[in-house]
Amino acid sequence: MKKFLIKCLAFAIILGVIFIPFAVIVDPYNIFHPDTIVNNGVEPNKSYVKMRNVLKHPDKYDSFLFGSSRVGFFDVSKMKDGNYYDMSYSEGTPAEHLEDLKILISRGIVPKNVTIGIDDISYFVDPSFHDQQLYRRSFPWNGTFLEKLDFYLGYFDLITLSDSLDVIANHKNTDPDYGKRLLETGTENLSIPTGFNYEKTEATWSDYYSPREESLNEIKAIVDLCRENNIKLRIFTNPINGYTYQKDIANGYIVFLKELAEVTDYYNFSGFNTITLDMTNYYETSHFSPEIGDMIIDTVYNGKTDKELLAQGFGMHVTVENVDELTDILYAQAVNFDLPTDTYPDTLNKKDDE
Repeated sequence: MKKFLIKCLAFAIILGVIFIPFAVIVDPYNIFHPDTIVNNGVEPNKSYVKMRNVLKHPDKYDSFLFGSSRVGFFDVSKMKDGNYYDMSYSEGTPAEHLEDLKILISRGIVPKNVTIGIDDISYFVDPSFHDQQLYRRSFPWNGTFLEKLDFYLGYFDLITLSDSLDVIANHKNTDPDYGKRLLETGTENLSIPTGFNYEKTEATWSDYYSPREESLNEIKAIVDLCRENNIKLRIFTNPINGYTYQKDIANGYIVFLKELAEVTDYYNFSGFNTITLDMTNYYETSHFSPEIGDMIIDTVYNGKTDKELLAQGFGMHVTVENVDELTDILYAQAVNFDLPTDTYPDTLNKKDDE
């Protein structure tokens, strides 16, 4: 028994003196050095980094852009009615945006403007899955000490650290301004050319995607929260890449867009249109270029629309009164391409492999 206790003590000492400091120094997800972001090839936990950045500088920004990583390619300096910070992060969902807004408001940070990019991720992703994904896990800002401790302890994982070291060792930093930009504007590198790879046209999709009616309630809660705090709220739908959009509409995305109009008005950029079918506008089947972000800003903030695109539903201001006009356009586009809609083959009607 005594030898066993000695071995346990020795192991604890090794863990505390060697492994823990090593994990903190390597810090692949930039959790322990959020003020000095390192571009190491591992996706940082941007939810944590960006929220901490805003909470640390409560007077620096008066407006926020929320959404999935797709809205990371917006030039927020062109959103002229406020000093915007891009709060987007990988698979950001309405539930997480709602929680972020509640935390900011509880700390006295009441934004003048909130703009949110909605897409298939908003409808299909259950945010609870992010609890097990270190680069997406939300920090319990208003949680207990033990809840916060549990968050940090999740990053002391030997297997994860080992896998990260392989990525870090082979990464070449071609973006030296990465950390500074992340903390100043929150955007991605807007100067990177798209270079779409036509050999990789699979839809951007994860096996845990499934329609969530709860997402509409979460968006409604955001609408109510902004109204209660006199926050100007703008919502738009991201122009989802045509290859991914095919799978989305088969799994009920148009139904979501129709129901969304019952909750709030929004600007639509979804559909099969001149933009979403032109692969030069995309990095891959998920993220669109800054030039497309500029087009969205022009429509949402400056009222500029292209008649030809508008006829395709791109840039349409959708309300409960005209949402049927939009869905008629979107269903007609699908029929034109001989594609199924609302059959839920990859979600509700998915067959077990077993």
